[in-house]
Amino acid sequence: GIVVAVVDSGVDYTHPDLDANIWVNAREIAGNGIDDDGNGFIDDIRGWDFIDRDNNPFDLDGHGTHVAGTIAAENNEFGALGIAYNAQIMPVRVLDANGSGSTAGVAAGVRYAADNGARVINLSLGGGFSSELQAAIQ
Repeated sequence: GIVVAVVDSGVDYTHPDLDANIWVNAREIAGNGIDDDGNGFIDDIRGWDFIDRDNNPFDLDGHGTHVAGTIAAENNEFGALGIAYNAQIMPVRVLDANGSGSTAGVAAGVRYAADNGARVINLSLGGGFSSELQAAIQ
């Protein structure tokens, strides 16, 4: 049941191997247009998209979904089985459909994940050293 944030290209939260293991922000009321939990993100029911700046962190690249499946694909007798198949995946989209993003976006995604209860943050990303990202991780 641990919350694992996948800070990546998003996650296909409708995928049959993942749909039951997607984190739900219980402090938000879906679709009311209000930031119920006061975290600065309106209706962030299942994570946040830092590329399009909205509450739909759906994966347009596939990489984040692959990572999420490796972590928490359901024990449902078909498809893959994740190494932590009871974990909850928090989708945080910081990469676009081409796998590109900014260090500032990744840092914001890390902060979002930590501030909203992720106990583990997966960053399967490339790039060089960034003091901004280091500060977000710390």
